[in-house]
Amino acid sequence: MNTMTRSGTDVGARGKAHRVEWFLSHHANFAGRAVPARAEGMTPSPAEVANPDRGIAMDVPTMIAVSTVAWALTDVLHEIVGHGGAAVLLGIPVRAVSTTTIFADWDQIQSMAEVRAIHASATVLNLVTAALALLALRSPRVTSQATRYFLWVFATISLVIVTLNLVVGGDWSVVIEGVEPAGLWRAGILAAGILVAIVNHVLPLRLWLPDLRGHRRLQLKITAVPVLVLLVVQTLSVLGSPFTDVPMGSGTNALVTSWALTFFFGVWLALVNLIPVPRSTAPVDSIRLPRSNAWLVVGLVVAVFFIGVLGPGLGPLDADPRLAWVP
Repeated sequence: MNTMTRSGTDVGARGKAHRVEWFLSHHANFAGRAVPARAEGMTPSPAEVANPDRGIAMDVPTMIAVSTVAWALTDVLHEIVGHGGAAVLLGIPVRAVSTTTIFADWDQIQSMAEVRAIHASATVLNLVTAALALLALRSPRVTSQATRYFLWVFATISLVIVTLNLVVGGDWSVVIEGVEPAGLWRAGILAAGILVAIVNHVLPLRLWLPDLRGHRRLQLKITAVPVLVLLVVQTLSVLGSPFTDVPMGSGTNALVTSWALTFFFGVWLALVNLIPVPRSTAPVDSIRLPRSNAWLVVGLVVAVFFIGVLGPGLGPLDADPRLAWVP
């Protein structure tokens, strides 16, 4: 008799406990707390099967804003801080700057060593800042999704710019001008550019981008948006530059920069989407990017300044003697 009473009491207690647990879980669900949307092992919905990217939020306006800031910072570090900063440190006045060039008092350059320093400094600075961005991206202290996306885009863009200048020549054709044996130096610079391109394909992808072979559209969006943004922003910035009127063969036409960017970033975009390795081991949800009003404001301000002010030239860019090419 006592045994039956204890058993009945235990059953009743367990039933009550289950009802309490259900009640708490039910209301926790409405409160947005620790109840999963779908139990582990359940079959995904037809909508998720039809569109595997469903539910992985990557806010496109925020991506555009972040990409705009990343490209503007990369360009300013290259042209103004890199070239312009080196000239100032050497005591050469910089009279005007833009998104494609600087106007310094070139007649005050005293030696070929100063010419080499001014031209080499920009690429070196892009390489250093890209490395710092990758170190920050590797840090567990950086948890903001927008910040991590910015670091990834900035590092990737910077390393592509380094590759472009080393492979094509660009600034480095001036750096090694007159150095013998010329062929060996050129081969060394080309090899360095290829090495940077390989590093750029490995490190940023391994540190941030997860395996998206089941999310092809998402991967294309993540990689294509920054490329399209930088090409559009850079092209718009040079439309008001006086250097768009110089002959194409002069080496200073501002539109040539946009064409070179289109080729190199197009190659990067194709490789990233065609070659599925390497990738981060993080889950797909780790790259979720919600709307960030702060980034939208910063992106808008940067775009207006970069396109409307810096593009046409900050300072008397029209007085640059290289514009004597203009008929």
